[in-house]
Amino acid sequence: MTGNGDIFEEEQGSVEKGTNFNAVTGDDQTAGNEECTPTKRKSIFSRWAESMARHPWKHLLTALVISVALSAIGIIVGDFSIAADNAGWRSRGTTIANRHSQYLLLRRHWNDLFNDVDGSIWQELQSNPQTGWEEFNNDRVRRMSRVESPSELSLFEEGSGAYFKTFRGQIGDNEGFHRNLITAEELSACETDWYGSRSMISGGNLVSVWKINPSKDGLSTISALDSDVLLGICEAETNTLSILEKRGLCSGCPSDKCLPPYSLVFMVRQRIEGGFDLSCTELIAQWPTIQNEFIASLAECVEDVKVNYEPNKAGSLNFTSCPAGFWPSVVDDKFGLDNSVVRYTSSYFYTDKDDADAIYGIVDELDRASGDTVQGAYDTTNAYFLGIYIDELVNRDMALAMGSAFITMVAILVHTGSPWLTLMGLIQIILSFPLSYFFYFFVLKIEFFPFLNFIGVFVVFALGADDVFVAVDKWKNARLEMKNNTTEEVASRALPDAAYAMLLTTVTTAAAFFATTICPINALYCFAAFCGLLIVFDYIMNIFIVFPALCLYDKWLLEGRRNCCITFRKKYITREDESGDLEINSEDADESEEKKSLIHRILGGFYYYLHKFRWFSMATIIAVFVVCSIVTSQFGLPDTSDVALVPDDQHFKQNERWVNNLLSSSLQARAGSEAFILWGITPADTGNWKDPYSFTTLKLDQSFNPKSMAAQSFLVDFCDRWFDTDFALRPSSDYQCPINVFDEWLQQQSQSDLPDEGYTQHCGAATSVPVAEDNFDACIIAWSQSIGERSILQENGVVRIIVTSTNFAAPWFSSMEVLGKEWRDSEKWLETDRLHAPEGVNRMYHTSSNFWRYDTNERLLQTAYGAGAIALSFAAVILLVSSRSFNLTLFSVLSIGYVLIATIACLVGLGWSLGFLEAVCLAILIGISCDFVIHFSHAYAMHPGQQARDVRTKFALIHMGPSVLAAAATTMAGAIIMLFTEILFFGKFAVVLFMTIVHSTIGSFFVFLTITDCIGPSDPTKGVDYIVNKIRQWFAAKCSKSVSLREQDKT
Repeated sequence: MTGNGDIFEEEQGSVEKGTNFNAVTGDDQTAGNEECTPTKRKSIFSRWAESMARHPWKHLLTALVISVALSAIGIIVGDFSIAADNAGWRSRGTTIANRHSQYLLLRRHWNDLFNDVDGSIWQELQSNPQTGWEEFNNDRVRRMSRVESPSELSLFEEGSGAYFKTFRGQIGDNEGFHRNLITAEELSACETDWYGSRSMISGGNLVSVWKINPSKDGLSTISALDSDVLLGICEAETNTLSILEKRGLCSGCPSDKCLPPYSLVFMVRQRIEGGFDLSCTELIAQWPTIQNEFIASLAECVEDVKVNYEPNKAGSLNFTSCPAGFWPSVVDDKFGLDNSVVRYTSSYFYTDKDDADAIYGIVDELDRASGDTVQGAYDTTNAYFLGIYIDELVNRDMALAMGSAFITMVAILVHTGSPWLTLMGLIQIILSFPLSYFFYFFVLKIEFFPFLNFIGVFVVFALGADDVFVAVDKWKNARLEMKNNTTEEVASRALPDAAYAMLLTTVTTAAAFFATTICPINALYCFAAFCGLLIVFDYIMNIFIVFPALCLYDKWLLEGRRNCCITFRKKYITREDESGDLEINSEDADESEEKKSLIHRILGGFYYYLHKFRWFSMATIIAVFVVCSIVTSQFGLPDTSDVALVPDDQHFKQNERWVNNLLSSSLQARAGSEAFILWGITPADTGNWKDPYSFTTLKLDQSFNPKSMAAQSFLVDFCDRWFDTDFALRPSSDYQCPINVFDEWLQQQSQSDLPDEGYTQHCGAATSVPVAEDNFDACIIAWSQSIGERSILQENGVVRIIVTSTNFAAPWFSSMEVLGKEWRDSEKWLETDRLHAPEGVNRMYHTSSNFWRYDTNERLLQTAYGAGAIALSFAAVILLVSSRSFNLTLFSVLSIGYVLIATIACLVGLGWSLGFLEAVCLAILIGISCDFVIHFSHAYAMHPGQQARDVRTKFALIHMGPSVLAAAATTMAGAIIMLFTEILFFGKFAVVLFMTIVHSTIGSFFVFLTITDCIGPSDPTKGVDYIVNKIRQWFAAKCSKSVSLREQDKT
């Protein structure tokens, strides 16, 4: 935010010429009928400014006491804390989110509902909002960086549940595998059942993924099965296991010994007699004796698996061609008969998830191999290390705020030359943070404070300094023009003028943030609301703290007080004679003029060339617009829905990325993604959407009634129709829907000589579905209770919920385009099926964590577009109000358009795509991109009289250029500090902020001024003033007529 007070008189004169209303001070200066038009008087703002100047300490201390008190209440009573667990990154309140919210609540309480005998659990869930789903995960694996990861949803057995079902028992079913282990002397007393178990895959164990470099000695055939590479992996495993053993962080064998990790090395040891007793060097010495045979059998096995593997079928990896104990994580998905090179492999260590923090503390000591031929990356199977690392980065990045504060302090000190004003400026900026939190917590009722809000620290320090510049510049320029006036008289002009100038840019910037609150994602909503409040309270604090500080500053200088706390520059204002008149010290005035003329000479020289080559510049601008537009059109969506918070080359991020190259991940993808079809539940989220830890109540579909003959027949036929579609997969090859299993049970029981007691008592001798309506509930409940079928949930003898499991073809890491198509196709199919479904079973819906993730990303992009449109529209209105010119508003919008497309073109050049982080940054920074143009436009319009366009353009440049450059330098310095943050979102925000300020400077100095210098209006406010005067005349005429009628009535 910038401003300059040199044009105050001209602004006032220009407004008086048209509308007789001073837009800066608010003074109405029109004379006329006393009933219709007020006489000239000072505005409330001018009178308030004079009062502040008369009693500056009173105003300053009152503001400080109130703001400090409110800040303390906000921080202490509001229990301020920053949530560093990355919660709140899912959509709330949308159709997809409401569906999945109900499912998650059901999933968490599934066993309780199934076993509820008195209806108390049902009553509790329907009556009281439950704890937020974000709090369900005590393992801290539900993190933004892993929102796509199967392991992240392990608590609800989604994603990871499908993963475990996919590989359920497939090593354990190989008896030869375990028999060979037991015969090994070293492992005879160890817990060898761990190998291939669910505990190995999902127990939070330490796992290292090894990446083999693509070339060695100029060759491209290096493989993990090469002797030197295998030796490197073996030695790294041994060293890591030794470190874990010494610290008691692994287990599996007696006497505090550790079970060897499962890996390629493990498989080789198993194939060599006495292999578990050999050192790595001894093992690799014998490796060539079995190498060719082992590689051949492994390649044949992998080909067999790729062709014949059946997802979700137990034992489907036990092909006779596979080496004993084969597990698909030991090779990558490119390995096979046509490619014997293993580029990625892994090692699973037997550790306890409770020791994860201790292991994280020594992770840098673990052996990652030499890195020349092979490199390892460690994490746990639930990405716990990555989550902790992100939390640490957030804390480290917060410390950089001190750097931003230091830059701001230096900038204010240099600009003002006053430690006093610098101190007050910093206090103003700092207090805006807790005051915003007070309003955020007590007024907006938002208790959740995500780490994303921390960006507001950088924003408020950068933009807060600009507000200080505005206030100081307005005051000093007013003082230079009013040499012999009192502080009260200067304040009555400078303070309203500064408040108005700051208001213009405050409104546009805050509007951009507040517009982003249309987002249904909690973390982003909170971020936008808080940053918008920061901008508003920074403006308020500037008025109530910096303004009285300026009054004191001026009084001290007038009284001849001078010390290093007030100013370190030479005094330039003194009380000269007994009459009390004020004048400028000549020596200091010359110095001031020299400094002023220096920057004016620079800007004057710039304008000389700008004017001389204005038409060439105009052609260049058009060409740049075209080129940037073409480049911007390439700003596409990302290939995946991955949301990364750390760089790809970070250790734990490497583990996450490299895992996806393993054959196990490729096979997992064949199983698709887990989903469910629900009857009996109404999509809803009754919790507090502003708080991710506040969840929903259970909302039952009161119209659900599966008892009718038609409803039962529909349910029986539903599954075959559903699984005949292209998008739906059965969770396993032998999966049947619950109602179909119930139908088979009825057929078996009706033909059995000894039917179950539940059948004889409740089913009325039914032979198949449909069952008599009076018997349906009791019969199907008896069946579900007898076999523990939880997909049928009843309350007090009435079926309330039926759940059918399904898979979708798209795996969890699919692109947004693929997920979106799958959602639309499946939803369209269900919409059609609902139309033909009988009453009572025609409100079913499907839900999936994939769809929720898709919905989150889609809503974020919609927010970016919507918030961008709102911010641009609001900026256009502010531009029209401030410039009072349709032409200048159009020129300004074109300049802002340049800023946006040029910034996006730079991002395309950096290789970025339009992910939601990028979109959100751009939407928010639209407001910031308007600031410089607003001030140039305002200065151009407010130059008095009917002046030529080149005179107005130069006037705007000379009077606003210094402040705009100072504001740009300060904001860019804050952005540069922010570039050193390690969280990618912070870094991306900094890049976009930096690019936006750079192009805002170019857009204002080159684009806007070139356009006005070429085709700018000589009387820009003529059109708006004409319309305003016509409206005033119409109201005045109506008022006069009304007065005349009243006078006639009186006579």
